Amino acid sequence: MPAFEIGLITQHGGTPRDEQARAALASALPDDAIVSETDADGVFTVTVEADDLDDALTIAWDAVAASGTDDHLLFLEHADLPEHWRSKSGAPGDLPGSL
Repeated sequence: MPAFEIGLITQHGGTPRDEQARAALASALPDDAIVSETDADGVFTVTVEADDLDDALTIAWDAVAASGTDDHLLFLEHADLPEHWRSKSGAPGDLPGSL
């Protein structure tokens, strides 16, 4: 299976919170994933094995969600996940008690 490099960037200007987010992401990725160190701009890569780039982006996206780091890391390239903001919460008005 081919390996794909996914670029991400931290959002806190090199603070310890950036390293915590990168470490949390690394622990949520598959065991064979490789997470690079951040560069001076806060950019780093995640290398994962997948069938294609979209699958690799989805693996990284799922790991960001599972690690709770979505407020701390940004993708340099976005996965093609139609209506991804609705997949877990449902459509507007689907919440209990909503009208």
